[in-house]
Amino acid sequence: MPEEPDFDDLQDCRFGCGPVPVSPAPRPAPRGAATPRAAGAAADDAGVRDRLPPEILLRSNHAWRKTSLQATAHIPSGYTYLGQLMGHDMGSSVPLSSVPHVTRGNVIGAVSVLGPRRYNLIDNPLTLETVYGSGPMMLSHVYDPDTMLFRLTPGARLARVYRGSHDPMSQADNRPIRALYDERNRDTLMLHELAVAWMQFHNLCARRLLASGRKPFEAYAMARAHSVRVWHGIIRDDILARFLHPEIAAMAEDDLPPEWRLDEVTLLHGLFRAFHAMPLAAYDLGRQGMHNLADLLKSGFDVSEAESDWNIDWPLFFGLKPGGPMTGLSASVAPELRAPTTAAAVIALDNSAAAEARPLRPGNAKIEAALALLPAPWPTRLAPLALATEFRARHPDSPVDVTADMIEWGPLFQMIMIEAQLYGQKGGLGPFGSALLRASITGTIDRVVLAPEQEGAGNLPRPATMMKLIELVREV
Repeated sequence: MPEEPDFDDLQDCRFGCGPVPVSPAPRPAPRGAATPRAAGAAADDAGVRDRLPPEILLRSNHAWRKTSLQATAHIPSGYTYLGQLMGHDMGSSVPLSSVPHVTRGNVIGAVSVLGPRRYNLIDNPLTLETVYGSGPMMLSHVYDPDTMLFRLTPGARLARVYRGSHDPMSQADNRPIRALYDERNRDTLMLHELAVAWMQFHNLCARRLLASGRKPFEAYAMARAHSVRVWHGIIRDDILARFLHPEIAAMAEDDLPPEWRLDEVTLLHGLFRAFHAMPLAAYDLGRQGMHNLADLLKSGFDVSEAESDWNIDWPLFFGLKPGGPMTGLSASVAPELRAPTTAAAVIALDNSAAAEARPLRPGNAKIEAALALLPAPWPTRLAPLALATEFRARHPDSPVDVTADMIEWGPLFQMIMIEAQLYGQKGGLGPFGSALLRASITGTIDRVVLAPEQEGAGNLPRPATMMKLIELVREV
């Protein structure tokens, strides 16, 4: 296990101490081109203690957000939440001290341990664990213990709400309990409906297997493996297809350099944070103008609009109908992500987690080495100095004066968002962000071990997109 960092080193951290930037300490001089350094070099060690905050995001305002979206809003907003579901299925990072855990061999090599200070509550990334949890043997409020199906009414869009017991011999509990595994998918209507759609898809497949004579647990296992295979296809052909730069998307999978695969800490706390650019301050979802998400789906027992007389128009939300809300990746975030939460508060929380997790930044040797492997001329054009110079030239109205130093020693997601605004296509990532995302996601999928497909599973439905899956389960 690597040497524990000195807590004194964190007392004057530049990344995560708070939303207000502090006076910078001396830093390594920025470089004009991406030239990899030896791993473990002294400059890298100094950089770990010298994190700059994502200033352009902390100072995002309405005018800058509008400017950014005018150039990048080409992705249907449904992909904001489908991408978030993928992120939830990749990881849930919490302080290591908050989770009693058992080490297996080298602690840093264990799947769930993210460096010396963080723990991933998702033990098996990209296996729909955010939907299935630990399965029917452990989650009786989510699964029927007899059929091992999710506790759902066929065709329902929302998870069931359990109320306190009416048994006078039982202690009353007035808190509502949703029959949904991952609490992160509970209170945002779009995420909630996407998670339930996967639950319904599993039930649809499992019922067909049960009808063919399979026993409940056998049907559960076969339906789950099939659902994961469908999920991997949707990730590759629906989600990634929306975000990847054409040059990176055109590469054969075998040609992706292993250096583009990020470690789990940097993937969760670095690259994925770039998707904070996707949520809009409000959505026109096809009926009666803008809607307050808190009214659409209430967390208590009160009847929500989404439970009574209102549905998300998913074809509109996924771009199959004209006029739906559009978004894209840029160097901006909505000043109000969901009132009363502000973007600055969310970014500051990310800073705090990153100061503990310590993901790689653009100035670290491994990220520089990955950048150097991009097709020409991108390694030169995306070096910190060149990127900052181009951004200032194109966006003199930026809320901050973007510098090479800010890009090099700020968080990776800030660089990826700046690159996306300059070089992304149709609201997607630039070449470097695309390379890191594609290689990291496909690498994670390649590590998933699935049982061989059994007889009978081959006839189960295989929707190619999330929209087709939604349509399938709503037909029931």
